[in-house]
Amino acid sequence: MTSGHSGQAQRYIRSIQRTLGRLEDLLREMESQVPELRPPDPRSELLEQVHVAGAMEQRRLFELLDQRSINHTWIGAQVGAEYLELWQAADGRTLYRVTDRAIRELHLGQLASAAAYASLSESSFGDDWQSAEDSAYDRL
Repeated sequence: MTSGHSGQAQRYIRSIQRTLGRLEDLLREMESQVPELRPPDPRSELLEQVHVAGAMEQRRLFELLDQRSINHTWIGAQVGAEYLELWQAADGRTLYRVTDRAIRELHLGQLASAAAYASLSESSFGDDWQSAEDSAYDRL
């Protein structure tokens, strides 16, 4: 290899090393910004259910708490933490809904959307797997 080619190769290598360093920096930055998902627990699941429902009547929320052996004071704690808000309907019912803070801090809604996408892709994958185009590969 001539010295001209050697110098050019060295420049390419240094350029690749700089680019790789930038990519590693970006990856570290992205990893530090990824929200830490909390492990599922009955309390988070309840807030997720209220979020998916849009709003939940107090009676129904009490039933869900009882099924999980969670004290009804949990509701007050969530209201105090500004994760739940309540209002009185015109017919006198007490309704609860999750707050924007709860959605943001607890990443509510992400599990439901991930499940929806997974179920959509399952049927597409199954259809594609059984397609006539795919059967051509079965004969190879």
